[in-house]
Amino acid sequence: MALVCVCSVPAATLQYPEADIPELASLLEQAREKAPQLVAQGFLQQESTARLAAAKGAYYPRFDLGGQFGVTHTTYSDSSLKDEDRMGLGFGASVTRPLYHWGAIEATIEQARLDFKNEELQRVFLLRQIKRSLRADYLTLLVNQETLTALRLRRQITADSIARTQADKAQGAVSSVDAEQADLTLSQGLIDIEQVEAEQTRILAAYKRTLGWEAPLALDKPVPTPDPVAVIAWVDQTRANGLDGWLNDNSEVLRRQNLVAREREELIRVKAGQRPLLNLTGSVVQEQRNTSAKNNVEAVSYFVGLGMSWNVFDGFTTSAKKRETMLRERRLERQLEAYRAELRAQSVEVVTQIGFIARQLQIDQRRAELSTKSFSTQQAEAKEGRIAPQAFRTVQLAHNETHQAVSRTRVRLLLAINDYLDLTLPASVNL
Repeated sequence: MALVCVCSVPAATLQYPEADIPELASLLEQAREKAPQLVAQGFLQQESTARLAAAKGAYYPRFDLGGQFGVTHTTYSDSSLKDEDRMGLGFGASVTRPLYHWGAIEATIEQARLDFKNEELQRVFLLRQIKRSLRADYLTLLVNQETLTALRLRRQITADSIARTQADKAQGAVSSVDAEQADLTLSQGLIDIEQVEAEQTRILAAYKRTLGWEAPLALDKPVPTPDPVAVIAWVDQTRANGLDGWLNDNSEVLRRQNLVAREREELIRVKAGQRPLLNLTGSVVQEQRNTSAKNNVEAVSYFVGLGMSWNVFDGFTTSAKKRETMLRERRLERQLEAYRAELRAQSVEVVTQIGFIARQLQIDQRRAELSTKSFSTQQAEAKEGRIAPQAFRTVQLAHNETHQAVSRTRVRLLLAINDYLDLTLPASVNL
């Protein structure tokens, strides 16, 4: 059995179809490295790493060099002193380190950490979407191989029928309308074959374009065969255990929670903008000064101490930013709750669909079993000459189509289970 062993066991034993298809597993592994969306996401992760390093840099002392050249005019309030004019060159160096900024620096660093986590969570989300698409395409390739076999058999049957129809038409036994309808049936069969072949070509070209997959695909494994009885038992057990215990570990839920947390940190930063900010500071300044003994004397000044800046009034800019941040936080919280509710609804829908599809698979598989028994009997009769070759090909076509229905239903079930796993697997699971 290719997909599940789930009768009376937890949902964690569900598996993706690549567990039994090594070639598909190789495609998915290559997607991890080469998918364009993931490559772009890798750059975003590197950007967030750089932002985190920049935010942490606020803890380090800042060292500045400066210089000036020009005329300085100094006036004194004491009338016994004369105003001064001097021209010269001055330069200096200063070191400043934040001492207390009301948590603004820590908030900036935490925002950078949250951004970094969110880029990783976004990568998890994108990877699951890409893998889902690759799985669906690969399973389509497998089913299309069976479909092409049936379509080519149908084309042969139709061509034989047209040959007989043309002969009957020449003898006046078949009307021109019936003959044209047979031609249309053949044309439709050719279009159906071309469409399936075009889809195969499209999928293979997409693999080559997006993954760099050059080798021909073997496609030598059948569509995995989930056990419908086990799946139905799993559905019943999952409903009994509850359908939302996984919500807090969903990658998109975590990402949205981080967005809310980011706005809370932003509020700390905004509030700090109107509070006194304390810094440790030191400076060395060299310049020319006039003294009682001589003008333009080189002087060096040293300073070590505390510096303070306080934005007392900024035209209500800070208060407006506070309101904007609080409103954005509320909006993100409401969106998060709506998204959680949507995920709950999706999980109920997916589990329900898994149950329906598993029951449909039971029916399709039983039909296929009965068709196989009937086909074996008619095959023996054909060998004995009791069934005409044309009639036997029609029987063979119906038999093939019955088994195609099984394969298509299996694919639907595999993809539904894929959707459930993508919803419920923790974000930390390395797919």
